[in-house]
Amino acid sequence: MKIFKKVLIFFLYFVFIAYSLEILTILFLKKEYNLIDKNIDQIKQEKKKEVKNYDNRGSYEAFSEEKIKENLSPSFRYSEYQIYHGDYKKKIRNFLEKKISQKKIIPLRGPINKKSLGSAEEGKYEIIKNDKYGFKNLNEVYGKEIDLMILGDSFAEGSPFGNYKDTNGIIRKISDFNSINYGIGGTGPLTSLAVVREYGKHFKPKNVFYFFYEGNDLNDMMQEKKTFLLKYIDKNYSQNLVNSNKEIEIFLDEYEEIFNFILPFKIKEEKINEEKIKKSLNLKKTNKYNEKIIDFLELNSLKEIFLTSSVFYKSNIDFILFENILSEMKQEVREWDGNLYFVYLPSWTRYNNKYSLAPNILNKKISKIVKKNNIKFIDIDLTFKKSNSNNINIYNLDVYNHYTQKGYNLIAKQIIKILNE
Repeated sequence: MKIFKKVLIFFLYFVFIAYSLEILTILFLKKEYNLIDKNIDQIKQEKKKEVKNYDNRGSYEAFSEEKIKENLSPSFRYSEYQIYHGDYKKKIRNFLEKKISQKKIIPLRGPINKKSLGSAEEGKYEIIKNDKYGFKNLNEVYGKEIDLMILGDSFAEGSPFGNYKDTNGIIRKISDFNSINYGIGGTGPLTSLAVVREYGKHFKPKNVFYFFYEGNDLNDMMQEKKTFLLKYIDKNYSQNLVNSNKEIEIFLDEYEEIFNFILPFKIKEEKINEEKIKKSLNLKKTNKYNEKIIDFLELNSLKEIFLTSSVFYKSNIDFILFENILSEMKQEVREWDGNLYFVYLPSWTRYNNKYSLAPNILNKKISKIVKKNNIKFIDIDLTFKKSNSNNINIYNLDVYNHYTQKGYNLIAKQIIKILNE
């Protein structure tokens, strides 16, 4: 009985202390934005009103109107977002699954030698010029030896900007380095390994900069693990994409037909979603008190300070797979005597939850894996800190978007500095 009482007292003390700390964190360690009061979409809607002449068209509506003026083709990326979120009645998914079952080539990005449309995060849709391999470059980059290749997700690709305002474009503009952009939006580490295997091996750039975004790259990897991309862990696996342009063009033409078929439905879907966002603000006001109570009972504020998984990922992450990917990437680059750099990109959540320890915990865990494999680690959070830019203002509209022009400029200058040293 005495033991039971001691356990009970200990438990009550623990509960008291935990909820006392939860109250203190809510009162004194406030976030820039509390997403219970307003979600990201609602905040974006309000921020857009502050930007003069903001283009409020949905991405599908804008593409439909601009493609006639600029002869645009739809962007293709083999990514979770494009396959599922950008789909309609499984048209794209069924198309891809059929190709995979037939053992056909699956390109990583497109279109080839055509223009596509960027996003309007900053307020304006920009035109993207794609090269002869389907990536965000001008073909002139292949006319001489390549000094550096940038790869990763949409932050490497440089969303939402065109060819001249992303990290790659800025490096080319302000230095003599011949840089190429092989970033693919919506993808994770396995796709970057595929890029190194399929294209890096062919071009043999002196330096490869792999951009890792702490916000979602590990989640993206867990989705990629379920696809054929996992085959790239086998060092002998390749689709020989660099020499398969004819087959890739056939694939992309078929994809474009499907995209044009579903385009009217996606435009309609966009408009419905836009109306839902407008109506949701009032609903949010009604429900936010219930959400706050639930969050309090679940100790969410405390978890977001100490638990990495509550901030950056919701599922069990396969860190062994992550290390294997980096190891394979390192070996590939080493084969042509190139240098591999791991560029750690801070997320919006890091700066919104400004008192959280979770970002530092994740950073240390990732850097330990990187350095264990003798890969050079570049922490862009430190770069942002030096310029007093380690805050939500480094993202478009101050919300969960991509970096502003200033952000990409700081990254470009840091890379140039490293190469000059």
